[in-house]
Amino acid sequence: MAAEARANIKGADIEFGTVTSANPASIAADSAGTVVLTITGAATTDLVFVNPEALEDGLVVQGATVTDANEVTVQLQNTTESAVDGAASAYQYMLVKVAS
Repeated sequence: MAAEARANIKGADIEFGTVTSANPASIAADSAGTVVLTITGAATTDLVFVNPEALEDGLVVQGATVTDANEVTVQLQNTTESAVDGAASAYQYMLVKVAS
């Protein structure tokens, strides 16, 4: 997904956008899982912050990393005592491209 807004703050280009739908696989009780987002222009040297519009009870975002060109992996944790199969949700993101 392309950026919806851009800003430049002290040499860092910042992009804001939304990935319209991503669906994490079922995550076992008290375990971690991931969901992969496609963000056009993301590079492994970028910082990324994500916020899902909705998550099932017991799922929390542990972090996000640009793992490949245009690919962001979001780490999720299931804090419940049973498996949670997350539904598709939109994810808002902030991508920070730090000038080298």
